[in-house]
Amino acid sequence: MTGTAGENFYLRGNFAPVEEEVSAADLPVTGVLPRELNGRYLRIGPNLRTPVDTATYHWFTGPGMVHGIRLRDGRAEWYRSRFVQGGDGAPVDGGPPKSNADGAPNTNVFCHGGRILAVDEGGRAPIQLTPDLGGMAVWDCDGALGRGFAPHPKTDPETGDLHAVTYHMESATVRHLVLDREGTATHTTDIAVDDVPLMHDMALTRTRVIVFDLPVTPAAGLRRARSGNAPTNLPMMWDEQHPSRIGLLPIGAAGDRIQWIDVPRCFVFHVLNAYDDPDGSVTLDVVRYDAVFRTDMNGPGDTVPKLVRWTVNPATGTTDEQTICSYGVEFPRIDASLTGRRHRYGWFAGVGEHGVAITDDVERRYTRDGFETGPLVKVDTVTGRSEISHYGPGRVTMEPEFVPRPGAQEEDDGWIMSVVHDGNTDRAELVILDAADITAAPIARVHLPNRVPFGFHGNWVDDRDIA
Repeated sequence: MTGTAGENFYLRGNFAPVEEEVSAADLPVTGVLPRELNGRYLRIGPNLRTPVDTATYHWFTGPGMVHGIRLRDGRAEWYRSRFVQGGDGAPVDGGPPKSNADGAPNTNVFCHGGRILAVDEGGRAPIQLTPDLGGMAVWDCDGALGRGFAPHPKTDPETGDLHAVTYHMESATVRHLVLDREGTATHTTDIAVDDVPLMHDMALTRTRVIVFDLPVTPAAGLRRARSGNAPTNLPMMWDEQHPSRIGLLPIGAAGDRIQWIDVPRCFVFHVLNAYDDPDGSVTLDVVRYDAVFRTDMNGPGDTVPKLVRWTVNPATGTTDEQTICSYGVEFPRIDASLTGRRHRYGWFAGVGEHGVAITDDVERRYTRDGFETGPLVKVDTVTGRSEISHYGPGRVTMEPEFVPRPGAQEEDDGWIMSVVHDGNTDRAELVILDAADITAAPIARVHLPNRVPFGFHGNWVDDRDIA
């Protein structure tokens, strides 16, 4: 790498890449692993392999590495980390990526239609992984994903359909794509937009797909690069000239039926959930930033992300906003069986090692080197009450995952899984908490043989879901 990592917050500490793939068996466990958990927890994030200009490196652009922890019958059978490969369109034949630009997805990893997929955005095709992480190859759904896929598709819990909003850096349209529960494309429609806005997430209700058209675009990056103000290898930047709006599209409709409605000026990476209200309005719980990529040229560290509720009225074309959590939060998760339905609880990674408190009525800017997470936060969106689970000094959580207990009757009857970085030992653990009482002692801690760099997203893949 040119320069020094000290020039870039997102290459220091646990943001720094790990150099080697690791395999370990029979992992030590503190506590007792629930025997109902039979599957693998998978997590992914960027992991550089070749030199870069550290001054301009952006956290979002490194090639992916996937980390897996296999649980079965109360044991932690293995941990494996593997470089994601095959993004150039060719099947994988082993060996590390040759460069940082080989198209290796780095953003999310999940299972649909029996396939484990590592995904990205902006035009890259998914990479299908074998359950043991030993094999990888491009999967394009018989050509349906020729324009790439999306990092945050949503599964309708009733139909099993997977809905995605995809975009390509060289296209003037975004695409709503539906894959059925077997992974066959059943619906595709294009939606006209300007400036190829960054669409990291989308939302789904029983009746609508919700598209986010917000002010981060490559056009802004080009304008600032030409002016000499933005030496960055990230094409997307905050765009003062682009609108802030969402689009409501009836499920199954053609793209020209979308209804655009203005929302507060902001950026949203992640949606907690959305649902239809009886009066015809739509409720969206989103994590919003006042701005991103405006002052932090290496990551999303411009402003504190906070959880807000948008009540959108299609009849009047208006949006009301209410702050529903007094802490900075990111990486929201719900019980996935409630996707598009009314929910109560959300689990999040708090912002900052000790959590950053923000007031309900003041947009408070903050200064720090860059984006960082801290404790686990559980929010009751009905009462507004928040609970915080601190993992101990120097220990911070990554994105949580809610796994329901078999036969659960309550929305929070299950477990929270997350990878926790221990800055005291420079190693990681998979920590399992009671989702109903996150302040109680961990149910189990799986001790990993190395650290897992701060990355983006992960999911539990049950053995029953794999083909």
